[in-house]
Amino acid sequence: MQQISKKKNIDFDSIANMLLIKYKDFILSKFKKAVPVENMKFQNLIHSNQFAQGLLGQSQNLCTVYDNPTWHSIVLETLDLDLIYKNVDDEVAKDEHAEGESAYTDYLVKELLRYFKQDFFKWCNKPDCQHCGQNTSENMTFVSTQGPNEEESKFNCGTVEVYKCNQCANITRFPRYNDPIKLLQTRNGRCGEWCNLFTLILKSFGLDVRYIWNREDHVWCEYFSSHLNRWIHIDSCEQSFDQPFIYSVNWNKKMSYCIAFGKDGVVDVSKRYILQNELPRDQIKEEDLKFLCQYITKKLRSSSNDDEIFQLACRDEQEQIEFIKGRVQETETKNSAAASKTSNLGRKSGSVDWKAQRGEDGK
Repeated sequence: MQQISKKKNIDFDSIANMLLIKYKDFILSKFKKAVPVENMKFQNLIHSNQFAQGLLGQSQNLCTVYDNPTWHSIVLETLDLDLIYKNVDDEVAKDEHAEGESAYTDYLVKELLRYFKQDFFKWCNKPDCQHCGQNTSENMTFVSTQGPNEEESKFNCGTVEVYKCNQCANITRFPRYNDPIKLLQTRNGRCGEWCNLFTLILKSFGLDVRYIWNREDHVWCEYFSSHLNRWIHIDSCEQSFDQPFIYSVNWNKKMSYCIAFGKDGVVDVSKRYILQNELPRDQIKEEDLKFLCQYITKKLRSSSNDDEIFQLACRDEQEQIEFIKGRVQETETKNSAAASKTSNLGRKSGSVDWKAQRGEDGK
């Protein structure tokens, strides 16, 4: 009887291994096989849909820009690493269940959030007067938006906000820099600057990070936690870790699209964040958006080896299952999120008027 049982186990193991090999071959064929029809469909979509053009343009920048070893070195030389790691060690010591490098990394991300918001970067509703000095921003009146001058253009500046001081009548320019290394020097801005630099900071610590773009004018990021085995929502403006409900529930923000851009792919992650207040998704057909994300992802992984492609594909499938489960458990998620709403109504960062104008004040 024991011999028969062992033989059955061996047969089952052989079948399982064979199925795994076939499944891996199937996944690899999807990512590595060139299909002319897909290329034609992609070109037609890009030429016919403005939203698709915008996502492609963002992917060409956001999926690769943060993988810059020179920038990583500059970041690590600038931050107070002794303080950061001391605080991480102190927090880990308090948690008797925090074992292994992966758990330590979650604590590191939480400390980077705290350090960035409380010690390093500053929110800018309006800039201080360059003539009157610090803590004079309340005296400033917005005048206009202008293009960057020659010096500002060196640091990938898109627009410049111009302000006039009510006390001395001098003009102060607030360049909206997109160069994260420049932001290491200026250390102020709004959500765009915050997410831009913080994404680079997480990358500098060797973490797997994605930049999240929301069509309704907010950005944040995610990092893949090996400890929790899933993507974790990170918002440096709010010092928020794993709280994807804060936008649609706490802020009462209305949203349509949330797209993740990373070195290994582009993903529509709207289901993770839009739990209520969903706006019409009418910029692109759903099947076209899915195809576009898959096509760009395939291109990004074209230089990866077989094992990497397979592991990433498995991670993708796990995330899609998470989205499906999230929809099934949506009521439960909303109830748990609503509990936090009583203690944290609306977003923390930004002036009262600014938050109200954006519909992010929780009302």
